[in-house]
Amino acid sequence: MILYLRHRYRRILLLFLPARSYVLECQIPQDEVIARLQTLINPDPLYFFIPSKTERSYAGKFGTNRFVAIKLNKKTFQSPLKVRGDFYLMNNKIFVRLILSNPFSIINFIVLGALYFTLLIFRVWIFDWWLWNLLLMTAPVVITYLFTNFSFQGVYRKEKQRFFKLFNSRRLSDQELKKLGV
Repeated sequence: MILYLRHRYRRILLLFLPARSYVLECQIPQDEVIARLQTLINPDPLYFFIPSKTERSYAGKFGTNRFVAIKLNKKTFQSPLKVRGDFYLMNNKIFVRLILSNPFSIINFIVLGALYFTLLIFRVWIFDWWLWNLLLMTAPVVITYLFTNFSFQGVYRKEKQRFFKLFNSRRLSDQELKKLGV
């Protein structure tokens, strides 16, 4: 029951957040999965703040049965993309929980929250009527949310296909997830 509620909570949350989660069944051996990941991701301890210059598409780190990487946007200004993968070995098959997200979207909302808090402390009211002030304050949140999600959608679709092909995998259905308990 708890797993069911957690699964439903995640699905509802993912409707509103710029993040997507998939569980994939890899069709290739474990050694080849690791080799393919190493050709795509440049290991870098400071990947999140100051990624090193490299020819690879991603900078990140590898851990035991997991990896985390940030897409390097060399020539274009696109929404950043964070990819996190957790590996599971069950019944001699490799499964990957892949989470694609925009790591900087929360920073946008923190900055807006600090701005609103400052306006509230100093009681800055531009209009006399409270409803106009409320609309003025919610407009940047809505615009930031929409731009964050729309820019994420374009980037994530291409990268999702890249990782599906990289792992030579298929996405598991909800019924298969329940059986595996992943």
